[in-house]
Amino acid sequence: MIIRPRLSRRTLLRGASGAVLGLPFLESLLGRQASAQAAPAPKRLVIMYTSNGTVMKNWKPSAFGPDFPLSPILAPFDTPVLRPKLSVLSGVEMASARKVSGNGHSVGMTNLLTGRPFKEVESTEFGDVGWGGGISIDQEIARQTKLEGKLPSIELGVQSQREYRNFYSYISYAEGGGSESAVASDDNPKNAYLRLFSNVPDSVDARAELERAINQRRSVIDFVAEDFSALQGRLGKADQERLDQHVTLLRDLEGRLGIGPFCGKPTEPNVAEVQQNGNFPIVGKAQMDLLSAAFACDLTRVATLQWATAQAGTRFEDWVPGDWSGVPENYHHGISHAAAPSSQGNLSGDQSSAMDALTRINTWFSEQLAYLATQLSKIDDGDGQTALDNTAILWVTEVSEGPDHKFTNMPYVLLGDLGGAFKSAQHFNLEGQTHNNLFVSLGRAMGLSGFQTFGDPEFCTGAIDSILTQV
Repeated sequence: MIIRPRLSRRTLLRGASGAVLGLPFLESLLGRQASAQAAPAPKRLVIMYTSNGTVMKNWKPSAFGPDFPLSPILAPFDTPVLRPKLSVLSGVEMASARKVSGNGHSVGMTNLLTGRPFKEVESTEFGDVGWGGGISIDQEIARQTKLEGKLPSIELGVQSQREYRNFYSYISYAEGGGSESAVASDDNPKNAYLRLFSNVPDSVDARAELERAINQRRSVIDFVAEDFSALQGRLGKADQERLDQHVTLLRDLEGRLGIGPFCGKPTEPNVAEVQQNGNFPIVGKAQMDLLSAAFACDLTRVATLQWATAQAGTRFEDWVPGDWSGVPENYHHGISHAAAPSSQGNLSGDQSSAMDALTRINTWFSEQLAYLATQLSKIDDGDGQTALDNTAILWVTEVSEGPDHKFTNMPYVLLGDLGGAFKSAQHFNLEGQTHNNLFVSLGRAMGLSGFQTFGDPEFCTGAIDSILTQV
């Protein structure tokens, strides 16, 4: 005799590709059997770094609140998918960077994700330099959210180790900070591919696993169909209508099971000469595609994407459209110093040309972030959600603007709301807030329990309640 399990209020099965089968909620059974809950979708964090600040007058939207007008630099996010997920965080101060004096880019770079003044300080002709003073927020969140069988984090770079290979080249630090704890971003997509996907089966094996899941689900459909028959005559009219609708949905699902999504290993990237200037956009796209695939396969949930170094020497004229003939310098850091602060009037011709070039460069970076976010929006997280719905991407830089190296009014962009943990589609006025407080907010949104402070406690008062949906 076959002994069947007792019918629960909601019988569920979640398979390898995330789809859920089961009986609908039936009021007629309420109070007699326990319910089952589907596992929540994973929360993911990406921190994207670009160098040399921005052009504030072309970055900052002209109004605060929801439905804010997009600035020229942020125009690439004006799509039906991305605009509802875009928040602009104006006015945040990198206060810990103002605690010390020194080379602006070194001070900013080492404070960037650590929220602490630098350590191992050395004097140079361009001012004091040093290394990160503590663990970075990406590594702290990775440490507290790491899961068995998954990488705690992945650090992807785009020519981040080409020029300096010192404190200008690092944004991530392990516990304690300092030169010995600096975590390098990997500039070679092939290395990242091997680290992420070496244990993922190839497409043939993945297809076989999918077929096994399909067969399992079909057997569950048959099992549930028997429960449907057993329920006839025991339900009220409203429950009978729900059951009939569910049968229709299940049969539709049965017809689509052979085409369901699966985690297949992506093609191994093969980019020759990853440090060659002209390969900058090619390497970047390869890294973003790997990151999207890693999230689709749930191999890691915390990532950094580092485009170049502080004081970057990248040349953009080969792939960023526009008139470059009048630009006084031909590399990113040089252009940023040939420009003027946005607050300055009576610009020279060279300053105007440099600011136009910087605007084009930062608009191009917006396009890259828009590409990454769009790729995440194509990943099904189940229950009508995408990976973008459950991800937060924070775009950061080490100074507000290049000419004056200020750490006030940092140009932060937040794309995605972490499953509703962050408020979306707003331009927030966060004057008086520090980036330490922003990082506490990230940790809280990622689900860190008891996460009340980060970095130098002198500059941290807790989470920023105005950007969180629950405080």
